[in-house]
Amino acid sequence: MSKYYLKLDANGYIFGKAFSDAPPDGYVETDLDIYSISADQMHRLVNGEIIATGIPNMPPNNYDIWDEVNGGWIDGRDLDQKKADKWVEIKAARDAQEFGTFDWGGYTFQCDEVSQRRIQGAVQLSAIDDTLTLDWTLADNSVQTFNAADFIGIGLALAAHVNIGHVKSRQLRLDIDSATTEAEISAIQW
Repeated sequence: MSKYYLKLDANGYIFGKAFSDAPPDGYVETDLDIYSISADQMHRLVNGEIIATGIPNMPPNNYDIWDEVNGGWIDGRDLDQKKADKWVEIKAARDAQEFGTFDWGGYTFQCDEVSQRRIQGAVQLSAIDDTLTLDWTLADNSVQTFNAADFIGIGLALAAHVNIGHVKSRQLRLDIDSATTEAEISAIQW
């Protein structure tokens, strides 16, 4: 004859339910209606009653694990994985800065990959023709005329802008590599 079974952790959180002729490994028999347990949140057996906890049934992140002692989701990554994830975060911030905008001479320039190539091309043309003048669309979509000397300065400003981000990210990488605690890793910010 089939019966209801629950799989519980040490705090009474329900991790499985079954209706079976024999108890599955790790499950205990119950007289309660196990089908009242919804899939969207954790439930707990308290004083013989199934209680919805409000805690999501799924971990907030793919790496979170259930802490049976404290009854909640905790970060399941080891220190090396946290360091690797922090480096991914720092590289994304560096790329956002590098490919955002930069300023020169009171003007703001786009510097996504295409814009960087266009600026580099204008700098090369300026090296060939010192009488060059070009109308340039700025980040705010206004148009400004620049000459060869301006483009040399713009190119130098672009190079400095890119370098600043990479210098900063290299230092942050050293900070990540030398971190020995989760708190030290968390404190590293772009």
